[in-house]
Amino acid sequence: MRASIGVAALIALGLTGWMASGQEAVRAWFQSSEAAPVEAAAPAAAERLARVRVMTSTAAPVSRELVLHGRTEPNRAVTLRAETHGRVVELLAAKGERVEAGQPILRLDAREREAMVAQASALLRQRQLEYEAARRLGDRGFQAENQVAAAIAQLEAARAELRFREVSLGHTLVEAPFAGLLNDRHVEIGDFVDTGDALALLLEHDPILVTAEVSETRKRHVQVGMVAEVELADGTIGEGELRFLSRQADPSTRTFRVEVQAANPTGAIPAGMSARLRLRFDEVPAHELSAALLALDAQHRLGIKVVDEADVVRFVPIDLVRAERDAVFVAGLPLEVRVIVVGQGFVRDGERVVAVDVEPGSLTANLMGLGR
Repeated sequence: MRASIGVAALIALGLTGWMASGQEAVRAWFQSSEAAPVEAAAPAAAERLARVRVMTSTAAPVSRELVLHGRTEPNRAVTLRAETHGRVVELLAAKGERVEAGQPILRLDAREREAMVAQASALLRQRQLEYEAARRLGDRGFQAENQVAAAIAQLEAARAELRFREVSLGHTLVEAPFAGLLNDRHVEIGDFVDTGDALALLLEHDPILVTAEVSETRKRHVQVGMVAEVELADGTIGEGELRFLSRQADPSTRTFRVEVQAANPTGAIPAGMSARLRLRFDEVPAHELSAALLALDAQHRLGIKVVDEADVVRFVPIDLVRAERDAVFVAGLPLEVRVIVVGQGFVRDGERVVAVDVEPGSLTANLMGLGR
């Protein structure tokens, strides 16, 4: 029994030594460099300093960019409603059809209103004759002035009644108020509708709108009249003009609505599609870096870790100018700076390190997205 315990102890010690040797190998591999090793002038000091890899970055002029995420909307969307009651007797435009301004959409039964128009027309003719007779008698002194005035009033009332009946008859024909797409129709032949009932939905898709929300801190960069690049979810890219910036924030999000107007002559861009707006304004000197190099300090400021002339780590807060899929452009750094590209997560601000330079075309730079 004691022999078994001894064998187990020897095996455990062997495993521990093997694992320790592996960790030392990994640590040695991590600290290896593509460049020449540090001079052996002060080996003891070099062993106590952390080793990082740095690359010299030079700033270049870059346009500031604001990217907003939103969606497409119709320029106008109107629900056509019945202005009178009646039965639908004719459908004059199909669902999904493009219609012109003034084009008939549907017709209600007009027989009752046609009869009312005829009745009002007959009454108007009668009142006209009565007025003319009263006027002639009045001119001869056989009719009192108040009776002539009453005839005039009855004539005007008859004219108003006829206009009212004609307008009511006109409401039986529903027309498109503007050119657009009949996106939906809510009634069929034989349906009875009352005043105010929804009949159809008409959308104006040319121009198309791309709407988004801009934050309080970014609002100052946005101005009406700016040109915006529009990228749709299907990859379509175009341009539009920023035509509206809200002067009142949404109370729940504290963001401001923006509207970009883009041409859509064929109606190929539908409403409700996800879109991205890219707004560019002033140019600033900026560094192109990998987003993996961004870090936060104790005050939650976004920045980059660099090394100075004495190989001391410095955290420098940055201003994010632009972001792309594989790189970010940052301002706030010196025009030329040595950026830590490997090991930045293991060193602190103010710490002296051994800085190993990395060439832009090296394997490490390429893996970090810095090989350009």
